[in-house]
Amino acid sequence: MSQSDTLERLKSVVGGVTRVDYEGVGLDEPLNLDSIQRISLIVALEGEFDIEIDSESLEPETFDTFGAMATYVAGCVAESASV
Repeated sequence: MSQSDTLERLKSVVGGVTRVDYEGVGLDEPLNLDSIQRISLIVALEGEFDIEIDSESLEPETFDTFGAMATYVAGCVAESASV
């Protein structure tokens, strides 16, 4: 999966959780998600990318930007593919 595919899927998932259109939002722009949105997003990401997110390994910064999220999700996808 390419980074642009991952980014488009992330924008769709985050938009579904927050009800915001992220079409023009860049990789490093802050998303300003609250704690409830972050929890909902974890569940949505697990379903969309068929991954398991370990809440103990999460840092709050993981959901600050699409760039940080894309890096984290790519790592989870790679880890689940190697299992």
